[in-house]
Amino acid sequence: MNTEFSPLLKAIISFSHPLLMLSTLVAACYALYMGVLVRRTRSADAETRKQLIKQKYNQRHFQLGVILLAIWVIGTVGGMTATYLLYHKLFVSPHLIIGLSTICFAALAATFVPWMQQGKEWARLLHITFTTLVLGCFLAQTVTGLQIVQKMVNEMLGTA
Repeated sequence: MNTEFSPLLKAIISFSHPLLMLSTLVAACYALYMGVLVRRTRSADAETRKQLIKQKYNQRHFQLGVILLAIWVIGTVGGMTATYLLYHKLFVSPHLIIGLSTICFAALAATFVPWMQQGKEWARLLHITFTTLVLGCFLAQTVTGLQIVQKMVNEMLGTA
């Protein structure tokens, strides 16, 4: 099977995953902000809570979390697919291992949502723990991803 791509298509395949993941990192930071506001709403005095509830931070946090989980799974599979299409193999590297760990932690964080909706504080604490691991891994993955992007740019410019 011939999988030679035009330089433009190769660039699109190569850089769509990093761009998607960088935008997802920004959205994840916003989701964290929304989560902090949800937590603040729960611990606020009655009058403040009444005002904060109107902002629907809990719904916005939940909806963004669902979207992020889908994008992370699709982005992970897409990144692995792009690597395989371009290089005919997957590279077992810190970037891949951290990425797969991130997806596992995100899935674990999502599993606690039904218990959180029932008011279980232990589920909230586990959700916060796993989402903290997700963000930590995501930041580490950004570093390793930028190193890979630099290699791809050098390869495309012929300076590798």
